[in-house]
This record gives sequence, structure tokens and C-alpha cells, in this order.
Amino acid sequence: MPPKKRTQSNRGSDASKRIKQESSPPERREGPTTDRMSFESEVGTVKVEPSGPETDNLSSSTLNSKFWCQDCSEDAAEDCKDSGHSVCSLRQLRTEQAAPKLQQLDKVAKSAREVVKALLDAKGVLEAQLEQWRGRLRHVEEAKKELWEAAMDCRDLEEPALEEGLEQLLQDATTLLQAKCQLQVQVDSPCSTWKGQLQVAAPGSRGSLLCPLVLQMHQDWSLTKIFRPEECMHVVKLSKQKEHTQELDEALQNPGLDKVRKLDGLNCEEQPNWSTVLLQRVAPRVEWLYVGEAVREHLDVVRDMPALRCLYVHLLDYWKKVPELPLQLQELRVVNASAPHFECVQRMSSLRKLYLARIPPLDVAFPPLPAGHCGLQWLDVRLRPASTVLSLAKAHAATLQELRILCASEGDTAWHFKDLAEGLRQCGLVALRRVVLVRGRASGYPDKKLPHKTQSCKRQKKSIWDKLLATESGEPVRVVKVMCEECDECPEFPRLGDFTWKDD
Repeated sequence: MPPKKRTQSNRGSDASKRIKQESSPPERREGPTTDRMSFESEVGTVKVEPSGPETDNLSSSTLNSKFWCQDCSEDAAEDCKDSGHSVCSLRQLRTEQAAPKLQQLDKVAKSAREVVKALLDAKGVLEAQLEQWRGRLRHVEEAKKELWEAAMDCRDLEEPALEEGLEQLLQDATTLLQAKCQLQVQVDSPCSTWKGQLQVAAPGSRGSLLCPLVLQMHQDWSLTKIFRPEECMHVVKLSKQKEHTQELDEALQNPGLDKVRKLDGLNCEEQPNWSTVLLQRVAPRVEWLYVGEAVREHLDVVRDMPALRCLYVHLLDYWKKVPELPLQLQELRVVNASAPHFECVQRMSSLRKLYLARIPPLDVAFPPLPAGHCGLQWLDVRLRPASTVLSLAKAHAATLQELRILCASEGDTAWHFKDLAEGLRQCGLVALRRVVLVRGRASGYPDKKLPHKTQSCKRQKKSIWDKLLATESGEPVRVVKVMCEECDECPEFPRLGDFTWKDD
């Protein structure tokens, strides 16, 4: 054995010398080329393998660095396995030690993802809101440019084609941004309750997210305007006076009319001319209006009210031709509705809530909503035939959440819509949450009530519920609440100007 080691060492030494020679400059190389090639080949096959105690120490070190003795709580030695100790790989040990820490980090990461998602969602809403307002600004600037060019070219001046109600919308937005704003928040979680208050006191302060939040709430109808006492006027007693009195004159001369934004209880039947003058006095500013027993002259004034948002009007009769209603309305209730009212409804791009009542039948096919229409959220219809009701509901299928229908539960009358359930199913009411069947008053029936009995009502509700029960792939089952106004305890239809959703 020793001679062999020496021979191997000598060959390695000779090889080292050859390597040095090969790495020297060309002028220092000696010997033929074939000799150099043979030596290079020989060097390439030389392997120096450690043996003896050095090899044993290396194997032991490798073993100790990869295995762990759980009984000794240290690197495993050779006798640990012989002694029956519990030995595992170091990787397994570190993995087990890291598991609870990784689990904790997973929880933290999940929370961080939820926060990031919420902020990204808010960013998307804010960017959409910003783009919408930029579009409105561009539209106004283009209209201004066209009007100026027409004036410079001595052409006839046309009314700028602005979005319906844009001026009032801008006025509301400016008012909200410049007003003192205070937000009170209460968050109830399973383990605790959080309360807080955020306030922007300085007019025009825009360094907070509260301002865009308020604008978004206003756009989503989550912000209800509360009129001050001096902005409200209730005239039901005045307007029903059959004789002329000094009180009627004083009401028209009252300087406080310039502040009125909510006019309630106006009945035009007894004092039609006085009612017309009163409407003219409040026309520039009124936003909320209740008018009863109105005729064409009154509708002429109502049509040109630029700030009007919520309107209840009870017409004295049915007319084939009536003045249009303001297209910027957000809520409309019409009793004794005429055909022109059906036509203008689809052009009211901000209309959220609609009530239409009419006894004589009127068959109307409503076209799809034009671009930019927000879509109805509440719809209460006292109409026939059923095709008119279904056509209107289908036009607003993407947004309609509550639908109230005047109908009988049985009988052969025109108010018993026998195919109502299937008709509603075909409307594709994807946002619908509640259907209320109204059994109330209808002219020409005993006690002014439509035919209705408990058992037939149950069958009717069951068929509608069954037809509207639907689920989409990967989505939870959508269940629509079907109620009868007479048999069940139903939430009231929101009052005029109230856009708050009320659960059952």
C-alpha cells in the first residue's frame, strides 16, 4: 500500500509540472506536440481520492449536518441510532419548527390581501367617479365652445344640449364639497364595537377621502336631503278653501316663498288659478312637490321647474296630450297617468323610483333603456293589461329590486293576470329582491277591492316564488320574497324623496 501511494503522488506531481508548463508562454514550451497531448490526457484522468481517517471524518460531518437527535436535542451522532433514539432529518425538524410561524404569517398575509382588495375596489370606484365628472366637464366645455363659435359666426343660437339636471347636480356637488361635513361611524363586529367621527370643518377642504365618499353617497342615493323648516310649506288647508280669503293673498305675497324647496299638500281643484300662481312663485327652487287635482295649466308650470327632483301629481282627468314632465326627476308618482307620461319615463335618466296608476287599460311596449339611464330600483304599478306591466319591468330588469303590482288573486276579471308568474320569469329580473301583490282599490268592484281569497293568494304567491327561484353557475341561489299586501306584513313603499331600502 505505501509504495502505491507514493507512485500516485509522484504521478500527481509530474502532472502538476506539466500543467505549469502548458500554462507558460509559447516560447518556453519544450518537447513535441504529441507529448503534450498525451500528458494532457493523462492529467485529465487523474483523481485524488482521500482515504483513511480523513474520509471517515468527512462522512461523519455530513451525517451530523443532516440529521437531528430529538432525544439528545442536538446533532445526531453515530451511536444515537444504535441507542434507539428518535432521529429525524434536519429539514423535517426545521419544517416542524416553521409551521406555526408560517401559519401566523398566512393569517397576516390574508388580512393584508383583504385590505389591498378593499383599497383597490375603492380606487376603482373613485376612478369611475372621476372619469364620470371629467366627461361632464368635457361636455360642458364643448357646449360652451360651440355656443361661442355660433355667436362669432352670427348663427342662430341653440340651447346647449346638456345632461338633464346637470346644473342642479353640479350645484348639489359644490354644496356638498363646500359644506361642513361630519361622518359618524359605528362598526359592530363579533368581538367588538368601533365608533368614530370624521369631520371636515373648513369649506372646500379636499384633502380627505370624506369628500369623494359624500359625492359617491349622493350619487348612490344613500344621502337623503333634509329640508329646513323655512324651506318647507304645507298648503293643504289653504288650497282647499272654497272662498277667497285674505289668507290666500298673503300666502302669495309672502317673501318666504323665495326659500321654499318643498311644497306639500297643494290641491288645485278649488283654487286652480291661485294654485298656478303659487307654483310659478316657487318654480325656480322647488325640489319636492305634491300636486293634486292638477290640469294642463299646472303641468305647464311643473314642466319648467329646473330643480325639481321628486314629484307626486294626481291628474284631474286622462288626456291624450299633456305637457311633458321634467326629465331630471329622481322619483315620479302619477295617478291617472296618460300615454305621454309612459313615453317620457324612459328618458328620465336619473329616475330611481316610479309609481304609475291608471284604471282604463293602456297597452304600451317600453323600449330598452337608453345609454346613461340609471334604471329603476322601486316600481309600483296599478296598470293593465299585464303586458304593459311586464314590459316596463323588463326594461329595468338589471336594477329593479322591488316590484309592486295591483292584481286579483282569482276570478275572470281583467285584473287577474293568470300568466303573471311565467311573465315575470321571462323578464330576467336579476336584481329583484321583493314582489308585493297589491289587492287594494280598483274602481268598479265591490268595496273597491279586487277579488282575493286566502287560498288563491297562497297559490299565486307560490307560483311566482317558484318561477323566480333561480341560480347561476358558481353563484348562490337567488330567492325573491313574494308577499301579499293584505295577507302579509309588508314594508311600506318608501315615502316621496326617501331612497332607503327597507328589509322585510
